[in-house]
Amino acid sequence: MDNYSSVSVHQFSYQPGGYTPGGYNPGPGGYPGSQPWSGGQLAGLGGRIVAFLIDRFLIGIIIGAAYVLMGVLALAGASTQTDAGATLGGLGAMLVLLVLIPAALVVMLFNEVYLAGKNNGQTIGKKMMKIRVVKEDGTPFGYMDAFLRNVIGYWISSLVCSLGFFWGLFDSRNQTWHDKIFHTLVVSA
Repeated sequence: MDNYSSVSVHQFSYQPGGYTPGGYNPGPGGYPGSQPWSGGQLAGLGGRIVAFLIDRFLIGIIIGAAYVLMGVLALAGASTQTDAGATLGGLGAMLVLLVLIPAALVVMLFNEVYLAGKNNGQTIGKKMMKIRVVKEDGTPFGYMDAFLRNVIGYWISSLVCSLGFFWGLFDSRNQTWHDKIFHTLVVSA
């Protein structure tokens, strides 16, 4: 038997001061990415929320138009009181659904990925609110960064009752989960 056979896992792994000594020593600069960004003023949450709402409003216009057109076509088809009219109205509504909803997705990707990558971290809403996304390490904010943060990161932040978006209320640098995961900050432009 080994020397630790009579000691429980709990007794062996626990040290009164925290982790066992001799772990990772970050050195004088601290942990990677933990230094405060010193390139400008952090954006407030109010501006970030308004920018997000502006970006989503653009998509909402397209989706709202799709639902109105679908309703009009379905009602127009049903009002003919014929099977052919109802079928034609239903097919027209389905066509609207198959065209405008993907169009809304394309507009969202154009704004959140292409424009954010091209305009140094600014979507239409962020540009209107005069804020932008920057990387903590100071490297340029590119297309892949925009996709990861604004598509994958927004999805992650929304998983647990959108808690990831509210995280910025309690963070000293107003970072939400998608900011923390992809090492970004939102600053005044």
